[in-house]
Amino acid sequence: MDTDVLVIGGGIAGVSAAAALAPRADVVLVEAEPTLGYHATGRSAALYTERYGYGTIRNLARASRGYLTAADPPLVADRGLIFVAPRDDPKALDQLESDFGPTGPWFHRISPDEVARMCPLFPSDTVAGGMYEPGAGDIDVDGLQNTFVVAARSNGTTILPASPVEGLRRVDGRWIATTGSSDITARVVVNAAGAWGDRIAAMAGVNPLGLMPMVRSVFTFDPGQDPRDWPMVVDAREQWYIKPEGPFMIGSAASEIPSEPRDVKAPEIDIALGIERVNAATNLSIRSVRNTWAGLRTFTEDRVPAVGFDDAHEGFFWLVGQGGYGIKTSPAVGSVAAGLILDGRIPEHVAAFGLTEQELSPARLRRRM
Repeated sequence: MDTDVLVIGGGIAGVSAAAALAPRADVVLVEAEPTLGYHATGRSAALYTERYGYGTIRNLARASRGYLTAADPPLVADRGLIFVAPRDDPKALDQLESDFGPTGPWFHRISPDEVARMCPLFPSDTVAGGMYEPGAGDIDVDGLQNTFVVAARSNGTTILPASPVEGLRRVDGRWIATTGSSDITARVVVNAAGAWGDRIAAMAGVNPLGLMPMVRSVFTFDPGQDPRDWPMVVDAREQWYIKPEGPFMIGSAASEIPSEPRDVKAPEIDIALGIERVNAATNLSIRSVRNTWAGLRTFTEDRVPAVGFDDAHEGFFWLVGQGGYGIKTSPAVGSVAAGLILDGRIPEHVAAFGLTEQELSPARLRRRM
């Protein structure tokens, strides 16, 4: 099989890039698992927020909002997000204001009474208040992934699940990927393999970027009352979070446990830690959970995705390191990847949000090593 662009990885990064590339290039996407989005994509808290993550992440999120809201039906639904601080640590809210920049109707401080009104799990005498983002919303991850898959396939993309790459080499100006049953040749290889990104690079003889896969565990529980109208609530110091999930809620200790790339399970001790932290911060007394799961959130050293060609290996394109932000930024990141591959520049509709090739380039990480 011969193609213009071979995308390695069927998570949200890979399918968003394939969808953006497909109208103008012949694309093949390969995924090691039998289904797309099996690892990090399918295990996300899936909240759209413009006030979480570094400046580059926030700009990518803003550049993605139009795609998410223009879909019919929209791919993001109103939820709201509150960062709360305990009563004995009001400075944590000051730090958030400083970190996230100017406030206004889209992000502002609320009183302890307002926190308690929006989410009755927090009595007003237990919190110092909160920072509220009313525009935050739940992302329909399955729907979002499906829009990318449909767009890619309708423009001729071949998607091959259960096709792990076993070899990757460059011969006569083309990349040749061995997937077990066949060889695929391509002018450009897009490394969208998530936690396995450095392993794919090593297979190709490309120096790794030092990607850092981190385990985060989640549990679901019954809060004893209907939470569907409550916002997501995150500890201002990122020690835990809770979020409505239908008639139940999900919770997490917001841990970042280093891991090798693998299919991770939720460590019991991390679930116990999450329950302890949530119970201590709320009026809940969680004693049992309905189910648990875990996912790998893969970061670069500076926690900004690497999106761009490797500076030492022609035709090898990095699309990795989305961390916990890959879902909400995927429309913009997919467009950036396609723009850089096909036109050598970031598309204007994304660049308008202040994003530059340099801040996303893998070369910045080489300089740090």
